[in-house]
Amino acid sequence: MNRFVLALLLFPLAAAADTFSDGKVVVREEEAPAPSAPRVRDERDADFSRGAVIFSIQPGYAVWGLDLARIQRDTEVYDPGGARVFVDQANQAIGTVSVKLGYNILGHVTLDAELTGTGWNVFRSDRGGAGFLVGALHWHPLELVWRKEVRPVPFDASVFFGYGYGICGSTRGMDGNLWEVGVDASYFVSKSVGFGIFARGIYLNWDKFYQNFDGNQFTPMSPGLIGSMWTFGISLDFRFET
Repeated sequence: MNRFVLALLLFPLAAAADTFSDGKVVVREEEAPAPSAPRVRDERDADFSRGAVIFSIQPGYAVWGLDLARIQRDTEVYDPGGARVFVDQANQAIGTVSVKLGYNILGHVTLDAELTGTGWNVFRSDRGGAGFLVGALHWHPLELVWRKEVRPVPFDASVFFGYGYGICGSTRGMDGNLWEVGVDASYFVSKSVGFGIFARGIYLNWDKFYQNFDGNQFTPMSPGLIGSMWTFGISLDFRFET
């Protein structure tokens, strides 16, 4: 019993002697944890640094921003009220579908062709619609961060810019060149399949206003944008590495 009490009394003194040496505090250095091994790529992981064929289907919601006053300025003399008819018809198109096919170059850029379509009253005689065909360049900034490393999350994103042709109308219509900008992001649940979101802005540089599509009767427009159409939605992405 006496030995046990003595040990209890001497333990704090031993700890103090271990902490202080010649009146100085002795700091014990802890061993640094071993660095974690880099994650090994699994055969089911998407390799974003490799070239790949990209195919996407993108349903979306359309938001039109046509400049009625701008269109009326060039057309009202030749077709009174026609610009209003065209804008009102186009604003009925609220659903879009985009299809993309392209090739990703080593994870940094993707070159693709994109077709976006929309319509209204598709099952009626007064149906109408719009179509946009664009060649686009996508830049993938995350590749600058991860390069050839396995990404901790199978996620990719891009900003894109494109140029193409578009047409829209029913009883009135317009067509011409266009510019496109946008962003998209996708999470890949497997090596080849991903789900994502997108936002695409189409800026319309149309130069013809049609009073009659069938008769090819049109009024030339003065140079400049006549408005835009933005579409927002979800994306089903397929990635086939080469």
